[in-house]
Amino acid sequence: MSQALGWAVAAALPVGAALAARLLLSTVTVRGGSMTPTLDHGDVLLVLRHRRRVRPGRIVVVQRPDPQAGWDGPVDLSGAAGWYVKRVVARAGDPMPDWVTGDQPDRVPPGMLVLRGDHPRSEDSKQWGPCPADRMYGVVLRRLSAAGEQAVSAVG
Repeated sequence: MSQALGWAVAAALPVGAALAARLLLSTVTVRGGSMTPTLDHGDVLLVLRHRRRVRPGRIVVVQRPDPQAGWDGPVDLSGAAGWYVKRVVARAGDPMPDWVTGDQPDRVPPGMLVLRGDHPRSEDSKQWGPCPADRMYGVVLRRLSAAGEQAVSAVG
């Protein structure tokens, strides 16, 4: 490889990494108290955008259900419908928790997630039933800043 080509590749790598980070990572600000005491209103979260299989215990960002149609409304991952930040309690094939609303099967159906907020009065699968996995925007990697602190921008 010529020295000029080597320099071009070396210069392109950081640009490519920055572009990949912009496509895969985003920040979400928590609104409300459904995840207290783990997360507080105003916390800024770093989210890995993907819809692959996610483990129970992970905190995820999902599209908020439609107030009239519930999870049967159209999928809209643009953010216009709003977001929920919730913890995955069970995924496809896991036993269905008995507190999930509606007449549910013994096991979580394929393509579904059971979600719960950490606060006892959270709005989640207790009211809405299992969430279609295709409503998941991404998985929370970490809290970038706590409520009231200045956020650290990880993606520019």
